[in-house]
Amino acid sequence: MSNLALNYLLRSAKKNAYFTMNNPKYFTQSSIEEIKSLLKKSEHIVIISHRNPDGDTIGSALALKHALKQWGKNVTCSCINPPPDYTLMLPGVWEYVNDFDLNKTDLLIAVDCGAHYLMKFNETKPEILNKKIPLLNIDHHPSNDYFGSHNLIWPEAAATTFIIYHLLIEFDLLITANIATCLMLGVYYDTGSLKHSNTTSEVLTMNADLLQKGARHEEVIKELFHTTPINRLKLWGRVMQRARINEKKVVVSAITEQDFIECNSEPEDLTGVIDFLNSIPESKFTVLLNEDRKGNIKGSFRTQNNDMDLSRIAAVFGGGGHKKASGFTLPGKIDQEIAWKIRSNALNLE
Repeated sequence: MSNLALNYLLRSAKKNAYFTMNNPKYFTQSSIEEIKSLLKKSEHIVIISHRNPDGDTIGSALALKHALKQWGKNVTCSCINPPPDYTLMLPGVWEYVNDFDLNKTDLLIAVDCGAHYLMKFNETKPEILNKKIPLLNIDHHPSNDYFGSHNLIWPEAAATTFIIYHLLIEFDLLITANIATCLMLGVYYDTGSLKHSNTTSEVLTMNADLLQKGARHEEVIKELFHTTPINRLKLWGRVMQRARINEKKVVVSAITEQDFIECNSEPEDLTGVIDFLNSIPESKFTVLLNEDRKGNIKGSFRTQNNDMDLSRIAAVFGGGGHKKASGFTLPGKIDQEIAWKIRSNALNLE
């Protein structure tokens, strides 16, 4: 593609993004200019990634951090849990902290947090939600509960990194090779390496631009999809071995705390395996259950069925997400009788 053609596509993407992002259906509480003003007048900024972070929340936070430094801002990225191994190649990831001082903060930014409780810091710092310190909530989950004092929610966006990319363009901030790499990892994570149905022409245009700007494409792909330790493969083997499809065409598999112990692995090692289960052609949707080694059960849903809205199913269990990818967490244990069953004081699921 010639530079002229690419520049035309990028100008079109910027124009379309601007009008989409200012659609009053989603942006009733703040405009792009209000957000820019908020960022400009803030000096000490903390960017919060959601608990049990993934590539999109880490990539979004780091890209925004590097960009805001161009305005001379003091920016800290924080998460209650450490970044996953596949993000450790991102510049600045080692500067993540698991706590911060609210008294030294004049702006909070939550990225990719589909609900307020996913920040987790609201449990130890409940004043986060009283809005005395401005809280900018940037997210793409339809189930977002608009917990910020300013909310930039774009449900059609493939990833929060997609929103950050367009924000940086709107703000005329330079997208360096390091920023491009952070953005690419995030959008590749949430689109399954551009394989999921949320991979739009705008996403492909964005990735073409990130490549031109120096994003380390091969390294991103290797870390996300081509690096699998043997303990993770053993865990995945158990997931595959236990997979069953019931009379309702639902594929179900489960992993217990004992499985993690025997495979010398962690819940994070399950990342990606559900996409293999979801490839069974006759299934309506896929459910993967796992104990999280903290007394909770995590349920993940995936589907290729355009008629399914898995976020509504997840909501029954107190969770949320997207139509084709959602999940929940609740206290309890997994039992196996004839079928896998959740044993919880809150809910029962067979």
